[in-house]
Amino acid sequence: MPTSQEKISPLSADFGYATDKGKVRSNNEDSVVVSEELNLAAVADGMGGHNSGELASSMAARTLVEKIAAIRAGKLSAPVTDTRLSRQANDLIFAATAANAKIFETSKIPDNKGMGTTLSAVLFHSTGAAIAHIGDSRIYVLRKGKLVQITQDHSLVMEQVRKGIITKEEAEASTMQNILTRAMGIHKNIRFDVGDVTLSPGDRLLLCTDGLFKAVKEELMPSILSSSDSPQKIAAGLVRLANENGGPDNISVVVIGVARSTIFTRLKKAIRKARRALSGEADGETRQN
Repeated sequence: MPTSQEKISPLSADFGYATDKGKVRSNNEDSVVVSEELNLAAVADGMGGHNSGELASSMAARTLVEKIAAIRAGKLSAPVTDTRLSRQANDLIFAATAANAKIFETSKIPDNKGMGTTLSAVLFHSTGAAIAHIGDSRIYVLRKGKLVQITQDHSLVMEQVRKGIITKEEAEASTMQNILTRAMGIHKNIRFDVGDVTLSPGDRLLLCTDGLFKAVKEELMPSILSSSDSPQKIAAGLVRLANENGGPDNISVVVIGVARSTIFTRLKKAIRKARRALSGEADGETRQN
């Protein structure tokens, strides 16, 4: 009897991504995961001195891929920590927790003191996607032209916004907007926001680091995401627009188009997989520029 993960999902996900160091930073501390094979995508925004931020985000991304791939291959069994959530959500929290442990241990090396990273990840299942989130990167869902942020920023200024102390406009102008209240690698035990979101054909998901929404106004995003362009073109266009607006930080974007799974969509996916294999590109690898 095949498991639910082995059945063909009624939903199909079309992934596009782009990442850039921006116009101000000297290096890119963001990492991006896009794996059609695993139905997994994530963005991570590293922090720390020297190259520690880049190392932290890369460790988060790679560990996520390694653990989910091992679970899918039957080489690893993730415990069910919350029976209210899908198996994919439980798998995702297991993988993210393992990544945090690696980063925390690495941060004990003096040169890596203070290293950490955000993480916003989605893992598709039959009716939608599981999400795991920590930090101030974001996940949005666009449905029928309306854009909704489905994650909550773990930052000092956004906590003040939620408490009514300052406005969202004041938060965007604050010099303290980079202060995080939660991030991977800072503590041995951390709490991720984990859940399941129901999706419908025609929806689009946007995963992004703060380099995007610092430079591109949120009210502009729905029309861009509603374009008939492919997710890849939209992702590249968003990064380009952020750079045109000053590129004040590293910018990473994943755009995911949700459609009904058909013979045609599965054939397109198989063709893309074959092209990646011919080009030597590994599915699920992390991407940094």
